[in-house]
Amino acid sequence: MESTQAVLSTEQAAARYLAIVEPYNRALERLEQAVNAGQPLSTLNALAAETATANERHLRELESTRWPPEVDAAVARLVDDSKQAQRYWHQAQRADTRQDLIDAVISAAEHDGGQAAATIRGLLGLDDYDEGTYGG
Repeated sequence: MESTQAVLSTEQAAARYLAIVEPYNRALERLEQAVNAGQPLSTLNALAAETATANERHLRELESTRWPPEVDAAVARLVDDSKQAQRYWHQAQRADTRQDLIDAVISAAEHDGGQAAATIRGLLGLDDYDEGTYGG
């Protein structure tokens, strides 16, 4: 079934992009802060599960949105990176040790889509990513 959804304008796409990535960025920052604060493994596993869920949702929303043509390639790269990271988020949520969790988070971070996200932000006229926006 073909989508009847209209391609977003640049302004609409900018707002939509921020709305899509915010829950994932917030989950990621909560996990990072909990690791840095020495929270127990059970808390970290739960936060990694929240991050995996947020990443899954953000993947679906990125893929289902009709982006302006100029950002299509960068969105595709971000989706690809996020899909690669997903298995590591699942490993982190099931980790049996703090070090295993940290290793999985580091592996996920290697597929953070930072370059693609920076390209998207630039093309949509958005400011650079600032983790402080999400509680970092």
